[in-house]
Amino acid sequence: MTNTSIVADPDPGSAIWLGIVYAVYATIGIPANLLVLVLSMTKNVRIHPINICIISIAFADMMVLVSCLSSIIWALTNDIRVCKVMGVGIYVFVVMSMTLPSCLSLCRYVGLVRDEQELHPMLRPLRRRKGILALNGMFWAYGLLFNLPFILTDRMGLDSLGFCGVVEINSVLLWAYYLVFVISVLFGAYIVTFIFYRKLSTWVQTTSSLMTATSHTNETLALTRNIMRMIRWLLFVPFVFYYPAVVVQMALRISPNLVSVFTARLFVITLPIPHLVDPFITLFFVKCYRTTLAELINGGRKVFKHSVHPTQGSPMIMPQSSV
Repeated sequence: MTNTSIVADPDPGSAIWLGIVYAVYATIGIPANLLVLVLSMTKNVRIHPINICIISIAFADMMVLVSCLSSIIWALTNDIRVCKVMGVGIYVFVVMSMTLPSCLSLCRYVGLVRDEQELHPMLRPLRRRKGILALNGMFWAYGLLFNLPFILTDRMGLDSLGFCGVVEINSVLLWAYYLVFVISVLFGAYIVTFIFYRKLSTWVQTTSSLMTATSHTNETLALTRNIMRMIRWLLFVPFVFYYPAVVVQMALRISPNLVSVFTARLFVITLPIPHLVDPFITLFFVKCYRTTLAELINGGRKVFKHSVHPTQGSPMIMPQSSV
């Protein structure tokens, strides 16, 4: 009796080395993103409402790498069920990771506006932590639901890139859905990020020109500048490492025999890199994460020294001589 879930890979050799490369990415990136999530739970970081957006980005990046890690299982088993699950994970969490920088720029700008009346009524809830949580919830609801038409029509599997994702779309309705709910949402997220990034830039220029800046204002300026740098990197890195593969994938959807599977897989070898780099971008640009990490490392050193030298610093007790 044959197992219908086992299918032949068009290029098993490239599937193996791609799985190994992805496993290396995951080995580095999953712990790094997990570290950002742990730091986000600490007291010094929780006081900053934007940490909610950073938590979402770190979790999405970690789950992209977890999904990519399953490619080695696909290469070893050729179980199409593994490929389908990986494809859903890739499409959910990659899209989330690419749209969430817009949440970060939007929430940072709203937090800087002093007078709530200057904001559009739809933006005012974002001045509170519950509002930011609700916005992130909307992002995640979209990410988890937009794949349903592809899942229900069994469109997940090994695509023309030799990558687990949405396979050939042979329906005009699904093509329209793909263009509207995937491409348009990503494009819209970039527009929102650009708009509020410009607003942040204007705020920084205006505030920097003030002659009566307090220490609190200078600290807010420094944090905002670093958030802006972080947003630039969160957008720039995917642009470099995603779009060559996206262009090739669109070309292959039009002309499936344009390049071989081996060549196509060369274009997807860099896809997980943004999700590997993002946690290091966060640690580099957001001061509260850096200082909290330094405190945890110093605390760990003290605990280690105490465990190795338990009597260090304690008074020495001389034994009494017997008379």
